[in-house]
Amino acid sequence: MAIAKTIEPDQDHTHPVVELRVRATPDQLSVLRALATTVAIHEDFDLDSIADIKLAMDEVCTQLIVRATPDAVLVCRLQYLDGTLRVAVSSTTTTLDSIGERSFAWHVLTALTDSVDLKQEPDPATSNFATTLEFTKVKNGLIL
Repeated sequence: MAIAKTIEPDQDHTHPVVELRVRATPDQLSVLRALATTVAIHEDFDLDSIADIKLAMDEVCTQLIVRATPDAVLVCRLQYLDGTLRVAVSSTTTTLDSIGERSFAWHVLTALTDSVDLKQEPDPATSNFATTLEFTKVKNGLIL
């Protein structure tokens, strides 16, 4: 399996990080949507925000799955801190890609979330990239 760089959890254990690693294949999307939905429900997000988080997770994971190397792993990390759900999904991808601001996926993500970020780092040993898509959703749309 390919190794993906991930965000590191805060050393403060009062704000736990939920992490799930799955194969980077489309059949895992339902598990990832369920994880995001469960965390959002647990943190008492409103129904519209829960739906946005579920759709954003689906879009982020789909974008990484279609670009993933063979046998790649998706590493999904979710953390709720200070009224904000932070989600980061990482995988090893084959190309330096334009998932960026001009793509339809980016427009979908910016409509569903409060912030979106893309990070890609080349792997010097291969021609692949460690790619991470992150998004945040503020509880009840409040700006803290």
